Amino acid sequence: MARPKGKTYTLQLLKEGFEKFNKENGHYPSSLEIDACPYLCSARQIQRKFGGLRKISRLMGIAEIDYAHGEHRKTIWKNVKSLSLDSENLVGRLLKDRYGEICVHEEKKYGPGRSRLDFFVYAQENFAVEVFNTFTLHGITGNLDTKLKKYANFHLPLFFVITGADFPQYEIDKKMSRLNRNKLKPNMRCVSLNTFRNECITRFAPLVISVKMGAH
Repeated sequence: MARPKGKTYTLQLLKEGFEKFNKENGHYPSSLEIDACPYLCSARQIQRKFGGLRKISRLMGIAEIDYAHGEHRKTIWKNVKSLSLDSENLVGRLLKDRYGEICVHEEKKYGPGRSRLDFFVYAQENFAVEVFNTFTLHGITGNLDTKLKKYANFHLPLFFVITGADFPQYEIDKKMSRLNRNKLKPNMRCVSLNTFRNECITRFAPLVISVKMGAH
């Protein structure tokens, strides 16, 4: 869910949001959970306006919590990994339904190092897919920085599919147009899951494969 535009997050409004989150989840939110929460502003905004999560916790009279260690952190990362796996599985199903399981290669090795593409698809025009989760538009840039360096020499069509939040495609395109560094190459596109499902994969026709079973 996208946050409402133009909304002013005062200290009082944020405190109400933190208390609501605590009531719903049994703990106050971490940075990752703030970014995922539709009724709180982003963690980056809190950093910029109030000096960070620990400082705003003190301003709100909430006991400081060590978010960087212990069971709470383990739980957060477990949830993040689970979401990432679910997202990749969803994209994998979309690809296999259209191109057939034999034509969709998961974790395909790329380049001389340990880089692996999430999906490499054999179609009438081959293409590749990388999937990542983010809950804020700002988070797109951080995710792309690493991936664009990794695939700088990749020349086939490559889609970076965003899951985790349903951003309008025009917002993603606007974000991409404003990149000052690591800009997308002509063969690359960053897209929402809906755009990928409804526009991108329909451009690539499946291979026509005849599988003959050998005699026994």
